[in-house]
Amino acid sequence: MKKKLFFLFNILLYSYCFADDLNLENEELKSALNHNNYEPNYFTLLVGLFLVIFLIYITGYVYQKLTKIKIHTKDDETNKPIILSTTSLGQGKNIHIIKINDEYMLIGATQNNITFLKNLDKKFYIESLEKTNENS
Repeated sequence: MKKKLFFLFNILLYSYCFADDLNLENEELKSALNHNNYEPNYFTLLVGLFLVIFLIYITGYVYQKLTKIKIHTKDDETNKPIILSTTSLGQGKNIHIIKINDEYMLIGATQNNITFLKNLDKKFYIESLEKTNENS
């Protein structure tokens, strides 16, 4: 603790003793350091502000236009699987009826695996769906 106080005392003593050496004697140097050559006026500040706001607006407009561009083909929509019905068989085990390209399929799904079980006839699926609706 004594060393820290001694060190702090020495720093304060030396800074007080050598403070006179730091005074600037050259008046030109003092005026150069104190004078700022560039002082912007309000017009340049407003022009800069409007320029930045305009650039932000343009960037948002371009981003909006780029995100609206979507390339869809008819094949993408027809190949998309649609889950029509799901029946749970236990924990993490399900049977799904899906439709892909106007074909109905029965698949089994677990946490680790998906298994194709059977192709379903469209007529059979629609009739069984109507029967279940009548029974409900």
